Amino acid sequence: RLDRIPWIAPECVYSDAPIGNAADQWSFGATLLEICNNGNLPMSSCTLSEKECFYQQKGRLAEPSSQELATFISMCLTYEPDARPSFRTILRDLTEIMMKNPDISPSGTLTPTDPTMFQKRYLKKMRDLGEGHFGKVTLYMYDPSNDRTGELVAVKALKQENSDVPDVWKKEIEILKSLYHSNIVRYKGCCTEPGRLEVQLLMEYLPLGSLREFLPKNKVGVPQCLMFAQQICQGMDYLHSRRYVHRDLAARNVLVENKGLVKIGDFGLTKYIPEGEIYYRVRETGDSPVYWYAIECLKEMKFSFASDIWSFGVTLYEIFTRCDSRQSPPTKFFEMMGVTEGTMTLVKIIELLERNRRLPCPKDCPHEARLLMEQCWNKIPDNRPSFKTLVEKFDALRRMYDWQFNPNFPMSQIC
Repeated sequence: RLDRIPWIAPECVYSDAPIGNAADQWSFGATLLEICNNGNLPMSSCTLSEKECFYQQKGRLAEPSSQELATFISMCLTYEPDARPSFRTILRDLTEIMMKNPDISPSGTLTPTDPTMFQKRYLKKMRDLGEGHFGKVTLYMYDPSNDRTGELVAVKALKQENSDVPDVWKKEIEILKSLYHSNIVRYKGCCTEPGRLEVQLLMEYLPLGSLREFLPKNKVGVPQCLMFAQQICQGMDYLHSRRYVHRDLAARNVLVENKGLVKIGDFGLTKYIPEGEIYYRVRETGDSPVYWYAIECLKEMKFSFASDIWSFGVTLYEIFTRCDSRQSPPTKFFEMMGVTEGTMTLVKIIELLERNRRLPCPKDCPHEARLLMEQCWNKIPDNRPSFKTLVEKFDALRRMYDWQFNPNFPMSQIC
């Protein structure tokens, strides 16, 4: 089997379990990479021991120069079988890449229609999914053939009471259109009606819902919590590399595709930080997720890459409480505040944070993860870690707690 590396999936080398579709998805990724390299075989000059070591260390193959193809191939070549995309998703994503790059599209085979424009008459409502800051999200089936074989999509429409913020709505669409990462919810397109100004935003549908819905209903161990945390950091590191501040990072806005893959969603509050600037001062009014906000956001309405780090610390707390409503950030802050008037809530939160009061350590949370939370909640923004650093930290933690090689967790290092 070793001589078939890197075409054979890692789980096929070290396990005699039945081979699933995920193994073919890995092989497809390796084949596509071979095509990108003009037929040169990846690792063709490596010895068998070098190939085996490559898999054991979870090595990464050299990526093609195209960022979109590199991201796409990395999704196929992930060491988590459940996180690899289905072939239906692969076909859809490849088609999108081809449509964005007409120079690589085969001539005469594609219709000259915009694949990101959908017709409202083909949308069939299934059920309501929830609400964001500016829009209501509904599950639809996009079924042009009218035979119930269409694709399920999440459709976000502007709330009626928010019809006066079309610019904010347009900005969210433009932001989503520009993002392409395996840990960020995929933008699919827009839908308009002739003669109407309403625009609906279509996104990929993730059937397991948000982490806030998924975690309380499923038995999730420490290794899986660490995996989710690392994937969130990977998506946020990409978002920051594009100079966007999310401003609403929380478990409710992290969606679950399967038990091995999560994606960041809801960009209704996202802001762009221009080159040379370090923060964005918010002036518009509206509800804010104050229990997830850094102290400088509450006091000065200043949002930066570092304030997203603080929000991630709260999200990490949510993950390790398994989103238990009895331990939610609002619940715990109210316990710390005691009896308070509604208008005084913000002042009380600031007072608590100024006195270095923070959310408690969740039960069974690894000591190392708790230390990372505390670093994220540093009062001084410059002293908080970056998402790039956090990705590395969680990678090391995952190796320590990897359920495949170390099922007996070091309980002495648990909070």
